[in-house]
Amino acid sequence: MKSDNRKNRDLHALDENGMVLCNPRDPEAAHRAQMEGIATDDRAAVTCRKCLALIYQRDKADHENTKVRNHEKEKRVDD
Repeated sequence: MKSDNRKNRDLHALDENGMVLCNPRDPEAAHRAQMEGIATDDRAAVTCRKCLALIYQRDKADHENTKVRNHEKEKRVDD
């Protein structure tokens, strides 16, 4: 296997299971990313476009779910 000589590598996000967010079904990719130092738990440091898009989608879904739950709580208090 040929070595990777790139100077700047994208930093990938890890999900709650320790898998690379943009490739969650490949445990070898997660291991390789961690060993090569291109995986991070720091969401602000992520540079991979696919990981950033998935983080954004998750945050948006979480925000919508929180909004719905808060609205339902307010509704119960008013009744």
